Amino acid sequence: MREQAGPHDYASAIYDLAFERWTGQLGAVKTALSKDSGLRAALDDPGRSTLDKLSVLVQTLPGGLEDDVRKFLGTLIEAGQLGQLDAILVDFERMVTRRPERRFAQVTSAVELTGAERASLQAKLAERFGADLEYQYDLDPSIIGGVYLRVGDQVIDGTVAGKLASLRDRLST
Repeated sequence: MREQAGPHDYASAIYDLAFERWTGQLGAVKTALSKDSGLRAALDDPGRSTLDKLSVLVQTLPGGLEDDVRKFLGTLIEAGQLGQLDAILVDFERMVTRRPERRFAQVTSAVELTGAERASLQAKLAERFGADLEYQYDLDPSIIGGVYLRVGDQVIDGTVAGKLASLRDRLST
């Protein structure tokens, strides 16, 4: 059976990309502020507008800043809290690394399961793996019938295609 990425895989990739993008850009600002006392003085200058300060900041960063990160920094500058960027980054990374790991049960069937079939399957999986599972249902007509389950690194292949392949392997030996 061909393994395809599911919604959880894509969501996880988006999450990782967003985290990397934000920490990368904010980390570049943090580094620039720590290395350039002139930049720090320009950003602390009460005579400059927030837009002027943001412009100075963006010009010092080789890759610039994405719009949402720039807006966030503008909020910090306007509130006079840019000095809290280090603490914000520490808390942000702590929040991300502490996020509870969600457990998924990927259920693939040849036809759409009824509500009763899903409920029965979920009850059985909860007994075996715990009640904290989130379910992802996929259709794959190539499995002919039955259900293919993946929970973490455990696979239960109850498909007709899987049983036929197993039978073929046993007969060929």
